Amino acid sequence: MDYSSLGKLLRSAQQDEAEAKRRRLTLYFISYVGGTIMAFMAWLNVGNNTPLLVGTLTASAAVVYINVLLSHIFPRVDVFYYVGGLVAMFTVNGLVYTGGLNNTGLYFVFPLLFLQIIVVRFRPALIYVSVTLAITTFMLYNQENIIAQYSDEHVSRFLISTLCFVCVAFIGENFWHQSRKEMLKENFERMRQANTDPLTKLPNRRFLEAVFFEKAMQDPATYFPLRVCDIDHFKKINDSYGHDVGDQVLIHVTSLMKEAVRSSDVVARTGGEEFLVLFPHATLTQAVKLAEKMRRLIEERPFVAGDINHPITASFGVATALTDTNLHASLKQADDNLYKAKNAGRNRVME
Repeated sequence: MDYSSLGKLLRSAQQDEAEAKRRRLTLYFISYVGGTIMAFMAWLNVGNNTPLLVGTLTASAAVVYINVLLSHIFPRVDVFYYVGGLVAMFTVNGLVYTGGLNNTGLYFVFPLLFLQIIVVRFRPALIYVSVTLAITTFMLYNQENIIAQYSDEHVSRFLISTLCFVCVAFIGENFWHQSRKEMLKENFERMRQANTDPLTKLPNRRFLEAVFFEKAMQDPATYFPLRVCDIDHFKKINDSYGHDVGDQVLIHVTSLMKEAVRSSDVVARTGGEEFLVLFPHATLTQAVKLAEKMRRLIEERPFVAGDINHPITASFGVATALTDTNLHASLKQADDNLYKAKNAGRNRVME
């Protein structure tokens, strides 16, 4: 797994669920309140000889209720937010076209525009609001084609106040998004430091337990199986050359392991000279072959620095975790296989 993939997983763990929950609850609240208000206004206008207005409000309320009910069934589908924005566009222009009750429909345009801004994502909302206001402006300056009739003074003041309202709303949303972006960036850097081994820059045990395995529990087929690796006689290297050289050996082995794995694989340092490697979408046989490839590469590339030329070998224990239920058992099995490899003479792969 490269740095960008690690970053994506960390960002996903950090922000996706919180942001999705915020948008989802906003959609629920606005839909239930707005749908009820539109249904109530439709009921009030029954008998006022405004069938088009009643039909517009009734249709909008019905679509809003259906949309929010479907969003409960499919909570991770984004299309319902965009449908909500389209309903707001339809309702705004329906009110402008019919005039509402006694030409008071313009008063209800502002909350509907604000609904578009906060329900739809920031950039799409720019398009939604622009299209909505373009249609509205066209109708207001071509009143011979609509039912409602507005005075020139009302039209000019409405458009000016609407423009001011939209600008202030977008500026407020933009500042909120920018401040949130900076906060997430700062939090992400803290998460990255907490989930990354400072020496090798590999994911650490905290990352595996708090982020990766959490994702694996949700989608086991995407993340398993796994295996464990341990550098042979690492203590002897530290004792012979010192811990600084030992650190360089760890960095050297890390680069070899990353060279041997696929882009979808994860190499993590779980402590000392021990590493955990996960091979998503690989059978046990394939995992053993990948482990053997890594073992040979480490054996063929001794550590060279100055007058030091020290051969490095590593032992591997391989186990398969096909589901989240046998994850911890498989980790233990991989550890057991690792110790078998060491007891059998080291520099080998055991399954």
